[in-house]
Amino acid sequence: VQFSPDGNRIVSGSNDKTIRLWDASSGKQIQSLEGHSDGVTFVQFSPDGNKIASGSEDNTIRLWDASSGKQIQSLEGHSDSVYSVQFSPDGIRIVSASFDKTIRLWDASSGKQIQFLEGHSGGVTFVQFSLDGNRIVSSSFDKTIRLWDAFSGKQIQSLEGHSGSIYSVQFSLDGNRI
Repeated sequence: VQFSPDGNRIVSGSNDKTIRLWDASSGKQIQSLEGHSDGVTFVQFSPDGNKIASGSEDNTIRLWDASSGKQIQSLEGHSDSVYSVQFSPDGIRIVSASFDKTIRLWDASSGKQIQFLEGHSGGVTFVQFSLDGNRIVSSSFDKTIRLWDAFSGKQIQSLEGHSGSIYSVQFSLDGNRI
């Protein structure tokens, strides 16, 4: 679930294969977006609020027009469930994390894959761009958190210490800590 950048709408993804838009004030459903063939695991508005990205257990990322609810593109390349999707702060790129142990970067306009990041030995559960869009942080079932250069795709650091799977990770507001 996520609020739109202006705070007026909420987007939700469900195991029922749908994405739903809600009016944040009234709580009423505005529309239902359908197209995924399996559960929707993650949804996010673009920074300008005009698009929605969704990840699914059908191994795809889909882009939607946030006003009309129409599907714009289907991004395909992952070989397992997509569990996290995020727009870059400038809205130009999209990063996705999958149980196929990879992270992929996509061009938000063309839908073409830009990069393929490998290094995790377990399913990747979450990804996030830094506020400046220069780095990506990821978490995984392999019990590590990894920091990546968002342009070269090279791993910067691997943080280890957890004795179990890591489901989520986040940059601090100033971007200096994870």
